[in-house]
Amino acid sequence: MRSSALMPSLVAVVAGICSVLYPFAVYFGLPYLSPVLLVALAVGVGAFHLLRRQGGVMPRWGFLLIPCALLALLAARPVLAVQAYPTLVSICLAATFGWSLVHPPTAIERIARLSTPDLSAEAIGYTRSVTQVWMIFFLANASIACACALWATMAIWTLWTGFVSYLLIGFLFAGEVVVRRWRSQRSPL
Repeated sequence: MRSSALMPSLVAVVAGICSVLYPFAVYFGLPYLSPVLLVALAVGVGAFHLLRRQGGVMPRWGFLLIPCALLALLAARPVLAVQAYPTLVSICLAATFGWSLVHPPTAIERIARLSTPDLSAEAIGYTRSVTQVWMIFFLANASIACACALWATMAIWTLWTGFVSYLLIGFLFAGEVVVRRWRSQRSPL
């Protein structure tokens, strides 16, 4: 594998690890670090995601709006700014999935076409339904993460944003794979 081909993969891995670890960095770092440094860390994590973007689902504007919102919050409520990153990412993902419903092809259809360029009308309908499910999930996740930031303890916020939400993403992804296989056995998608 050439080093230029390896770089996007490495950036994606680093971006993913940083996103998962960010809530724990906040939990353990907030007593010792300035909220400004932690918001800078969030912006850095967002920059890793921006670097790995190559025509994927979430447009660049989503990752550009996040630092602006974090900086505005930092001026008003520094601790809330530190906790806002997971909420803002979920809002941007929900908006992206929603946008793709209005301006097809949908996000999931685009992903599906990477492995199956010629999708049937039934498959396109199915990908639309899956896109709607993901959009609803990200809206719910953003709402819960925001509620945790506003009204729960830092430990509960960390548990939700650093563990439970990723566990639910895994369950939703695995559930969709099971449903897709079951549907394809009944009638090929």
